[in-house]
Amino acid sequence: MGFTILFWYWWALAAVLLVLEMALPGVVFLFLAIGAAASGAFLLVAPGLSLELQLFVFAVISVASAVVLRPTLKRLQRGRPADATLNARGDSLIGKIIVLDAPILGGQARVKLGDGSWTVTGPDMAAGTRVRVAAVSGTELRVEPAP
Repeated sequence: MGFTILFWYWWALAAVLLVLEMALPGVVFLFLAIGAAASGAFLLVAPGLSLELQLFVFAVISVASAVVLRPTLKRLQRGRPADATLNARGDSLIGKIIVLDAPILGGQARVKLGDGSWTVTGPDMAAGTRVRVAAVSGTELRVEPAP
């Protein structure tokens, strides 16, 4: 009486590999999970598949999915770069056109942007003037008249 591998064993392995994929850096376990899921599907369709053939399907599908999907995943990652200004919110404002809430008097004023309030510096201008953010220093925006 030998040990028999059932299709859901492969699917359980695929689930474990997907959890590892989510928990660990890199994209390696995804391809192995695809191979395990495919092996389980083959075993579901043909229950008498030998262990050697199941392992062959696992290996071939894992390698094929890596070869086919890896370039696509790299292209998607390049197309949507990590937000370099995630922790430097002010840097994302450089070049943005804003309208002054209050006049700039003596070279300084406050302006409300989104859910925050920023100090703006620049030449004296009236409230309602459109300005472009030229630089950021901490929580201070240096502005110039918008073209």
